[in-house]
Amino acid sequence: MTNSADNPDAMAASDAGADKSVTCDSPGNRQEERFNQLLVLLSMYIGYAVFMIMRMAPVPVSNAILSDPALDIDKGDWGRILAMGTTGAVIGKFLAGYAADRLGGRITFSVGLVVCSLGIAAFSQAKSAWMFQAAFFVALLAKSAGWPGMTRIIGQSFRPTEFGRVWGILSTSSRVGTMVVTFGLGLLIGTVSWPNLLLIASGVGLVAAVAFNVSQASAAHRLAACRSGTINSEADDDAARLSHPLDGTTLSTAIRRFCVCPRFWLIVGSLATLTVLWDFLLFVPIFLRENMGMTERAASVASNAFPLGSLISVLCGGFVFDLLSRRSTAWIMGGLLLTAAGCIGAFYMMPTLSMSNQTAAGMSVVLLFVFGLCIAPCYYIPMSVFSIQFGGPHAGFLVATLDGIAFFVNAIFYWFAGELAEQSWSLFLSALGAVAVVSAVMTFLFMMAEARLAERQVEIDPAS
Repeated sequence: MTNSADNPDAMAASDAGADKSVTCDSPGNRQEERFNQLLVLLSMYIGYAVFMIMRMAPVPVSNAILSDPALDIDKGDWGRILAMGTTGAVIGKFLAGYAADRLGGRITFSVGLVVCSLGIAAFSQAKSAWMFQAAFFVALLAKSAGWPGMTRIIGQSFRPTEFGRVWGILSTSSRVGTMVVTFGLGLLIGTVSWPNLLLIASGVGLVAAVAFNVSQASAAHRLAACRSGTINSEADDDAARLSHPLDGTTLSTAIRRFCVCPRFWLIVGSLATLTVLWDFLLFVPIFLRENMGMTERAASVASNAFPLGSLISVLCGGFVFDLLSRRSTAWIMGGLLLTAAGCIGAFYMMPTLSMSNQTAAGMSVVLLFVFGLCIAPCYYIPMSVFSIQFGGPHAGFLVATLDGIAFFVNAIFYWFAGELAEQSWSLFLSALGAVAVVSAVMTFLFMMAEARLAERQVEIDPAS
């Protein structure tokens, strides 16, 4: 008998719905299951929001760091600090993905949040460019544990037909965390020193790590008991899932399967370019201060338009992803990313227009809102759903691999992007606009490939 893990056609026909969770069909059990799923979701939501607070905490203080003569940091140095952080994220993705599949999502997530918090505390005490780079490297390496950890937890706790909306809801947590940073910490700039702001964020992270570990363990235990009465651990819950074509395979076999799948490379291209677009937010406060005449505080608060737009779209996008066909989603996402490219083009053209600083600032806020609105659902949802369904028992490593490759490309881009911005913001925006166009094409092609797979699955099994 041929092993389905080594048969691409068998895998393609089954991966769209193979990783189904064990569920209880009686009304009482289903109600209990829903309640505990909500607790699992809530603990992940809060935990990942805090992860994003750690991730974005340096952004509102970036202008203060660049303007501190004792530090002697310019935009080129800042770009390299971001690039080193991203390099840490690349390494962390692979470590966290392997850990999530072996140790479970809860432990991986909790340990990552503790180390990330300590990394931000170290960043607050840095006195030179290399110290900032080292601290941000550690912080983002640990932050990488968040998404693989949640991937394992979601695959074990929810039904495949719910993956899109669950990821959509959870993705808003990252936007909430970002808004807390850009708006909340931004308002404190000038009243609290930037090192103390980062120490406050670090303290929040340590408290959240303990709370997540306790609440997630309790909710997951009750959810498992509701389903079978005999499941008492993540490993047991993993064994109770229905079969997946990669069940029982080694990691090396799974990696070979990933590499021969064209959809894997399409989502790699899509995610890599989207990650570059997403990290534009790390430069936004500097961009607004230098181009729109904003103060440090005003620039940080105005940056909030980016995560606000993404917060709205990613929540709606998760439900839409579950309801619409993949073919329709392909056209929608392609159009959204072309619109995002148009926003970058508008930023490029603004210096040539005769407008006051106040008008330019208002227009910038609108463009940032639309930009976040367009890229968020494309960034979060497709790769997350794909990783659970296609990766199965190796879902944590798959999502980490996708993120790791994307972050590696992002690190290369921003290593040079800081120097481009130092020379001219027009050069920076030109490069970013080109990335946006490539992103639209890659995302469209990936979703069309998903659509063809779904249509072929229906032909094989009309009841599905």
